[in-house]
Amino acid sequence: MARAPEDGSGAPIAIIAGGGQVPVHLARSMADRGLSFVVVMLKGDADPALAAYDHIAVNPVELARFKRFMLDRGVRTVTLVGSVRGRPDIGRFRPDWTTLRFIGRIVGALGRGDDALLRAVVRMMEDGGLTVVGAHELEPDLVAPAGLLGSVAVPRGQRASIDTGVAAATTLGALDAGQAVVVVGRRVVALEGAEGTDAMIERVAQLRAIGRLGRKKGGVLVKLRKPGQDIRVDMPTIGPQTVRNAAAAGLSGIAVHGENTLVMDRAATVEAADRAGLFLVGLTPDPVALIAGEGPG
Repeated sequence: MARAPEDGSGAPIAIIAGGGQVPVHLARSMADRGLSFVVVMLKGDADPALAAYDHIAVNPVELARFKRFMLDRGVRTVTLVGSVRGRPDIGRFRPDWTTLRFIGRIVGALGRGDDALLRAVVRMMEDGGLTVVGAHELEPDLVAPAGLLGSVAVPRGQRASIDTGVAAATTLGALDAGQAVVVVGRRVVALEGAEGTDAMIERVAQLRAIGRLGRKKGGVLVKLRKPGQDIRVDMPTIGPQTVRNAAAAGLSGIAVHGENTLVMDRAATVEAADRAGLFLVGLTPDPVALIAGEGPG
């Protein structure tokens, strides 16, 4: 077991892992850098590969086990990464006594959007004396910069679609409903909901397949941080699979929130975009916009 990463106290950092590849990538990266960590695997969501590290697997109402594990390992700092496929069914579990102390806050948060739920989780962590940090703070190389990420420039005809997507995604995010939209010819054709980005793109592919969007390739995926979102948790994320899905749906490119989006395996993501002929661009973070003059024309 490697040494603990520095958090200012010499204590180890815990990765609280939901689904997807972000927790796996982060764990491997920290291990490769000679840093030690522990993993809290959320049952039903976390990738089984994480069991190779010092870990505990818990369901959402086992706060006493979680607390004991953190105390035993001397953890003071945590990062929450990965997706959770659905709200936990409290009725299916037997909450422990520690959980029962917070049951009112938990049940209240479950009825709100993802951002509100995550804010409640962060507050409970901080109330328990833990410091919450973002994955981007542990591995800054994951963060998408503003500007072109690949070799395919943004065509002039897609700039208006990006502007439309920024407006739509900002409105969607303000409702705490989702982070991503798809725009085809300045028409918003899909909004991300609880199903997630990949499933939304699949819906676009189905619409194109039945002729609702035309057969000609075109359109853009726009994915942004929600207004006021705590980027320590649920930071917008894309990766090679996002690019492959966008290509299969006949899109022309992907625009993400520069400095506010995680890019999994950036080299593979950029390579996939270049190979598919898709542009991949980070928008300026504040205000969210395409960098002036980006692309030909």
